[in-house]
Amino acid sequence: MRRLYILLVVWWIFLMAPGVLVQLGMFGHVDANSNITGGVVGLWLGGYLAQFAIFMWIVNIVDEQKVLWWFVASLLPWAIDWTLPVSPLYFLLWFPVTIAFMGWVALVTQRAQSLLQHGIRATGVVLEVLKPWMNVVINNVYIRRRVRVRIEREDGVPAYEGLLKGLFMLGEIPSPGDRIPLLVDPAKPQRFEFDQGRTSAQTSARAASVAAAPRASSRESIADELDRLASLRDRGAITDSEFEAAKRKVLRS
Repeated sequence: MRRLYILLVVWWIFLMAPGVLVQLGMFGHVDANSNITGGVVGLWLGGYLAQFAIFMWIVNIVDEQKVLWWFVASLLPWAIDWTLPVSPLYFLLWFPVTIAFMGWVALVTQRAQSLLQHGIRATGVVLEVLKPWMNVVINNVYIRRRVRVRIEREDGVPAYEGLLKGLFMLGEIPSPGDRIPLLVDPAKPQRFEFDQGRTSAQTSARAASVAAAPRASSRESIADELDRLASLRDRGAITDSEFEAAKRKVLRS
C-alpha cells in the first residue's frame, strides 16, 4: 500500500502542476481571452502524458478494471488545465475532487487486499445470468455480466444468494449450474469476489489436461465449446455478434 500511496501523490502532482504553473504566471499572463502559446500547450501535453503513465502504473498495482477510473484520468487533466487560467478559485473545486478520487482508489485497493488476506473461501453456484440492458464487449474479449449465485461458504454458514458482477471472456460466460470459486468478506457477506488463486489453478489444470489429451479429443472439445456457445446464443445469454467473436476465438485456439 505504501507504494500505491506514493504513486497517487506523484500522480496528483503531475495532474495539478501544469494548471498551477500557468496560473502562477510561468508563461506570462494567461486567461480565457489569451492566445495559447506553444510552451503552454507543451506543458499541458507533457503533464497529461506523465500523469496518464503514472495512472497506468497505479492500475497495474490495483489490478482493477473500472471504466470510470480511466474516464476520470482522461478528462480531469484537461478540465483542470482549462479552468485554472480562468480563475484560481477553480482550485477550490479540483482540490477536493482529486483528493476524493485518490481516496476512492486507495479504499478499493485496501478492501481488495483485506478480502484476499481475510476472505472466506466459498463456491458460487450459478442460478441465473442476468441479461444487461446493453451488451458491452471490452477489447473484443471480455463482456460484463451480472450473475445471480447461491453462495456456499466453507465455514459452514447456511447458503444464501448474492449477485456477482464481473468481466467474463467470450465463450466462458457461466451457465446455470456452473460453480465459481469465490472469496467472501466475513464482515459483509454480500461483498464477495472471484477467488483468483483457485481460478488460476483450475485454468492451469485444464490447460495441462488439454495439452496431454490426443488430437481427437481436442477436436471434440472444440465441437463441445461451439455447441455451448450456440446454446448460449439460443438462450439469449449472448448476442449474435458475441457468438461470432467467441467462435472465432475457439477456432483459433
